[in-house]
Amino acid sequence: MQLNLEVAAHLLLAFACCQTLGAHLPCREPSDAELEAMLSHQLAPGLSILAPLEGVWPDRDLKPCPVNVSQTSPHLRDMSTSPWSYRVNEDPQRYPRQLLEAYCLCEGCLVDRQEDRSGLSKPFLQEVLVLQKSGLCKGGRYVYQPHRLQVAQFCICIFP
Repeated sequence: MQLNLEVAAHLLLAFACCQTLGAHLPCREPSDAELEAMLSHQLAPGLSILAPLEGVWPDRDLKPCPVNVSQTSPHLRDMSTSPWSYRVNEDPQRYPRQLLEAYCLCEGCLVDRQEDRSGLSKPFLQEVLVLQKSGLCKGGRYVYQPHRLQVAQFCICIFP
């Protein structure tokens, strides 16, 4: 009887250990290809996520408001009365993890070679679909949910 009790106790302990280890198995991240496929599946036909901007490099440091509108730059962002530049919006809990977003260089608008504060430089926002990590683990992989995010594309000058 004592032996049966010991065997039962060992079996119960082994079962408990296996259950505990099974509960703490690490959850893995889906691959970028899997996340891309999930995101593509969520998009309506003909829509896509933001395409990378060709030849656009994000700023390491925020740029100041220029003295006036550039007459020589080939970039619309430099010729605008509401100039802008780009920075990286990074979130390791989201796919895509990095997005380029515009930021306005001036509070006001560039008029007659100076900043006019009666006008306001405002970002133009576009809603994009991303996948946000939920924190849940299903089938050994983290679960990502569709999420709509507003991303600044460029800046415009408004006179309220």
